[in-house]
Amino acid sequence: MSKSIINLAIVGCGGIAGAHLNGYTNLIKAGYDRFRFAALVDPNPANVEKFQTRINELTGDVPPGFATVEEMLQAGPIDGVDICSPHAMHHVNAIPCLKRGIPVMIEKPCGITIKASHKILAASEKSGAFVATAEQVRRCKPARAMEWAINKRKLMGAPRFMTMQVFGYQQFDWTAYAFAWRGLKLLGGGGMLVDAGAHFTDMMLHVFGPVKEVTCDLRTFFQPTLNGPLGLGKQKLDVEDTWLAQLRFESGFIADWGYCREARGHKTRTGVYYGSKGSLRDKQEWMHPFQFGADFVDNDGNELAYEEIEKQYMASLKPKQQEKLFPYGLGDGMSNETWDFVDAIDKGRQPEVTGYDGMMAKAVCYSLYESATAGKWISVADVASGKVNAYQKPIDKFWKI
Repeated sequence: MSKSIINLAIVGCGGIAGAHLNGYTNLIKAGYDRFRFAALVDPNPANVEKFQTRINELTGDVPPGFATVEEMLQAGPIDGVDICSPHAMHHVNAIPCLKRGIPVMIEKPCGITIKASHKILAASEKSGAFVATAEQVRRCKPARAMEWAINKRKLMGAPRFMTMQVFGYQQFDWTAYAFAWRGLKLLGGGGMLVDAGAHFTDMMLHVFGPVKEVTCDLRTFFQPTLNGPLGLGKQKLDVEDTWLAQLRFESGFIADWGYCREARGHKTRTGVYYGSKGSLRDKQEWMHPFQFGADFVDNDGNELAYEEIEKQYMASLKPKQQEKLFPYGLGDGMSNETWDFVDAIDKGRQPEVTGYDGMMAKAVCYSLYESATAGKWISVADVASGKVNAYQKPIDKFWKI
């Protein structure tokens, strides 16, 4: 049963929130009118003002701005909250909303630690308000097409193993707020392994099934002194810039995964998935598997370009399936992600990517940190349950989780 117009709040009006707003903008321009922007939350007034300007230009409205979630909740009715704050604030912002029975969508990772995720999910279960994970990669048209090609069409035969290696020299602007908090374990939970890496692990779980155990070696080759946000002061960057990892799946599939932004000289950008009938070469060069599709080749050299795979995939879908997977004809992940959140509130259903899904993708990432800490193979189930948490303990202690 549909609600009246849904009052939507955006919490955190920085970098990734702009991409979320782009998704909502695409929906409005396509004619979707089931929501309105009812509130913006950010401790930085300039961020709020930028979003107010964009929303005013789009809809003619100027949603009120607040410094905290608590202020927002006291001000008026909110039906859904899209949380785009730094990782350390995900549970801080989500739990008060859930306690009020308000569904939330949380940017990955869903909670800065596994313990934080458990608290978020417990608040959801108690109130009945759902938690969605803002995971856009698996919802892109190419990613949906490749999941179909692998698991439905069996294009590559039985999946055997894959390798993704992203090595090169790239320094982030650590003086900028968007990166300063990402350089500190207490604020980001870790580096790119849990940040962008959560996209990789979510897609691996989505396509190839549960991961049984992992092993990982981490390195930090570059450690500048950062001006830590949120009162942390000056301190050395303490997150990884390099990892070499292997993931063993319950199905027997194996993933070899490496990343380094301090690799000087030759660059490596490759992602290849091997099966009993041939292989798929990923067309992207980051950690978003299948976001731009993949080209297939069999052992005899016969090729099938991604563009043809997509045509076959779309032809396999009935009109109602296409409408559900690509509402309003939008094939980008952000538009589909934001539509799914609003529609789930509207229809009183569960979102496509739940908070539990987000926790499990993050659990694989944290299993790699725990493996590097312990120097041995680590069970993902043990990390997801909270049994293994040596790496995460200082974070939990700092935030009193």
